[in-house]
Amino acid sequence: MKYSAYIILTATALAAVPLLSGCHTSEENYRAAYEKTVAARAESDSLEQTIYGAGRRLVTAQVETPDGPVEVLRQLVRVTDGGGGINENLHQYNVVVGQFKQLFNAKSLRERLVDMGYPGAFVVETGEPFYFIVLNSFDDVAEASRALEAFRASGKIVMKEPCPFILDASRRRRPRS
Repeated sequence: MKYSAYIILTATALAAVPLLSGCHTSEENYRAAYEKTVAARAESDSLEQTIYGAGRRLVTAQVETPDGPVEVLRQLVRVTDGGGGINENLHQYNVVVGQFKQLFNAKSLRERLVDMGYPGAFVVETGEPFYFIVLNSFDDVAEASRALEAFRASGKIVMKEPCPFILDASRRRRPRS
């Protein structure tokens, strides 16, 4: 009896071996899936064509100052609850040093900036929400431009493009009620 059970178990194992080798994904399959994804991404509408892109769309403008033209990005924003600021802190021209999709990341950068000697840093958000970390806020674009250049020259933080930049929040969103 033991002998026949051994034969059945061995035969079953030998029959399963070809099935196991068929489960492995080949490099060709990975390549085909990758190329299909890249093609689909290229054909689909970009983020800018979605509602999220529209909510985050930054409009570039040139503002004349006595020192020359300054490029600003315009966006509707509001001060984020618990982001270190109040509505009175948000003026028209803001030096933005970071942007994030996650509030946790925005607050973390804000805390690092406070520790580095920038106690006025605060977080603002778009309607999406998308979070910007404001280093300083000014009513005058020339002051904002000088603050931006001073921050760049300090080299305290290395940032990914487009940061740092000047955000024109002249069309601010209303605070949440």
